[in-house]
Amino acid sequence: MNHMLLTVRQDANLTDNLVGVNAMEVLINALIKSGAQRSSLRAKAFGGARMVDGLSDIGEANAQFTLDFLESEGITCDGHSFGGTNARNIRFWPATGRVLQRMSTDRLIEPKTIVQAPPEGNDLELF
Repeated sequence: MNHMLLTVRQDANLTDNLVGVNAMEVLINALIKSGAQRSSLRAKAFGGARMVDGLSDIGEANAQFTLDFLESEGITCDGHSFGGTNARNIRFWPATGRVLQRMSTDRLIEPKTIVQAPPEGNDLELF
């Protein structure tokens, strides 16, 4: 049996989903090139935490993308852990499919607003 581990990025949009599909196909093709049988691929997926308070929940969209992709490709997802507000530390043994997950106890990162004073000078703007 061949196992793969999926992690979910924090910043998905339509373009990223297209990039995600391409990345997944590259991964699957590399597994097959290394001797894996596509029909025996299985996955476990992790990620999608909302790491920065006040931003949209992109991780949720990424998690859904992951599950939809696996289903559409006929790859069984043996387990997943998505969402929350803490990072995950993952340890993965591909030969057995065993995964250890440890949730970080770090706090959310508060977004910071940086206010810059207008530059002093002759009002010349370069762009």
